[in-house]
Amino acid sequence: MEENTAKKHIPLPNDTPAFICANCGAVALDQNSICKPQGRGKKADWCGSQSGQSPSFCRNKVNNVRYQCKNCGQVAINSEILCDPQRLAMPD
Repeated sequence: MEENTAKKHIPLPNDTPAFICANCGAVALDQNSICKPQGRGKKADWCGSQSGQSPSFCRNKVNNVRYQCKNCGQVAINSEILCDPQRLAMPD
């Protein structure tokens, strides 16, 4: 029997605190993972709501690891705060 070695994605609970970057709109679990913390909310306030913006990367080119939710299009630094994340390719 073959063992599945792929890491299974387990999203965090909806009441998980998240920080929003004022520069790019990405959300992170730690305010130090974004350049300009704008505010603090909960995962439920963010993932699941449709994003009208195209995914963007860090203007300062510091926090560029990004994940985008396949369901709603929201962007995050941490995949755990998205319900169905996919890693975005790094910009040139």
